[in-house]
Amino acid sequence: MIELINAYKNTDYKVYQPDLVLKIGVKNQELDHLLSSLKATTWAYITAFNPYSKTLSKAENLKRHEKLKTKISNYQFYEGEGIGEDKNWEPEISLLIIGIPHQEAMDIGKFFEQNAIVIGEIKGLPVLKILA
Repeated sequence: MIELINAYKNTDYKVYQPDLVLKIGVKNQELDHLLSSLKATTWAYITAFNPYSKTLSKAENLKRHEKLKTKISNYQFYEGEGIGEDKNWEPEISLLIIGIPHQEAMDIGKFFEQNAIVIGEIKGLPVLKILA
């Protein structure tokens, strides 16, 4: 599990539009600006891909992603992908969800059988939240 946690910590959590890259423990002023413009204080970055880090087919992962989008449809969200250092691991399509309470984000991460999600607050640092 330590190797997996280190992999998560070294992942780039990319957002397509607006163009952002979030890193665990690194302040991101562009994200703070986005949150401020949307009058939000919290956020989460979640994927539904590859439950418990077990590789699924692209079709199955995309189906799970659509289900995640439906589940959080009452929030403003932006698509992106988590890009790890291991180039053998395909980037995972993910969502930056604006204004979601952290407990709800953790519950959704658990629902989609994720080992961890990334959460944060305005003017704070992105935090890796272990769920498993």
